[in-house]
Amino acid sequence: MHIAILTFQGFNELDSIVALGILNRIRKPGWRVTLCCPEPTVTSMNGVVVHAQSTLTEAGTADAVIVGSGVRTRELVADKSIMSQLKLDPARQLIGAQCSERSCWQSSGFLVTLRLVPIS
Repeated sequence: MHIAILTFQGFNELDSIVALGILNRIRKPGWRVTLCCPEPTVTSMNGVVVHAQSTLTEAGTADAVIVGSGVRTRELVADKSIMSQLKLDPARQLIGAQCSERSCWQSSGFLVTLRLVPIS
């Protein structure tokens, strides 16, 4: 089971780091939980720098994808170079979004057909 936490520049630490910490505490054999980023490092809205553990391309093969929030989400969903890397499959993947980002991703037209599950 691979759970990819989509984490972009300007991310909210509560969405990405807390989710990573909680899911990794489950310690279920075969689980892999990663911060999935478009670049090798991303910086949070408060200046915390983290290293990517997987790529946006790998999110397409993950069993579950969590979309976090951040201060640059609206700018992000308008960036075709980033969005083109995401190849998600709602028929095979559980896709969840946190906070108001669910509506932002849906209104962008990107996640209109995906089955989103609110997780907060």
